[in-house]
Amino acid sequence: MIPRGDILRGVRDTPLVALLLEFEELKPSPKLRPLLELLAELGVLAKRGDAYVKADARPPTGEKSALSEAIGVVLHQLVVPHLASGATATRLTPELKQSLYIYTSIFQTLRIVAAQELLRYGGLTLVAGWFPCGFSSELMSISGRDVVIVEEREDLLTLEIDRLSLLPLAAAPVEEGLAPASFYSFEVMPLGEVSQLVDKYGKFDTAIVCGRGVDIDAVRRAAEEVYYIHIGDKALSTLNSLVLKSLGLQPPTDEAPKAPRRGNLDGFEIYIW
Repeated sequence: MIPRGDILRGVRDTPLVALLLEFEELKPSPKLRPLLELLAELGVLAKRGDAYVKADARPPTGEKSALSEAIGVVLHQLVVPHLASGATATRLTPELKQSLYIYTSIFQTLRIVAAQELLRYGGLTLVAGWFPCGFSSELMSISGRDVVIVEEREDLLTLEIDRLSLLPLAAAPVEEGLAPASFYSFEVMPLGEVSQLVDKYGKFDTAIVCGRGVDIDAVRRAAEEVYYIHIGDKALSTLNSLVLKSLGLQPPTDEAPKAPRRGNLDGFEIYIW
């Protein structure tokens, strides 16, 4: 389900990473350590005491995929500048915007399987944080859901607004049983304030949080049922946290939430309230 080969190729071919791999041994500085930890989790480096050394993993060969190219751009233009300066990106270049959108395809299979196997058909769904997992049209086309998508950065939300603007739009949420769902809406606000949306839309049937740090109690106040999707794959989790921090967004904690129900989808842990 997780395209690990594309992730490895995209990270390894980043110019800074290619340069670092010229060294037989690397001793991390505080700024460089997160990147070296990612390389170790991908099998590119191995930790030996306080240092990192090159592992035996062979470099990928063949033509690079669009996803690998996108991951390389995200690392080079977004993550590396953040690690160097500590600053978060305030403006995104057109190339970076396109790459961030392609980055969400890492989770495409997850989105489809979740919509097919986890969700009941119909109802109003809150997506609390569109990036990085990109839950959107699959909820409408597969699960018959009306969708309200919330994101903290307008420039990220615009990536999905532009695509969904090609779909038919209803003036209000449709009644359960009509298919496919044709209502969707967007909100720019802190994820910790999503309970305020109940005044506008009513209480949501379902809320989905994927790969983001969020106040679960605030989300639970907004929805009858909450699905929290945690990235269990360590390398992808580390990459995701680096990208989120570079955008000024809160990554999830490592601590597993206390939920009454849980499941697993090939590298993703699902917690359900």
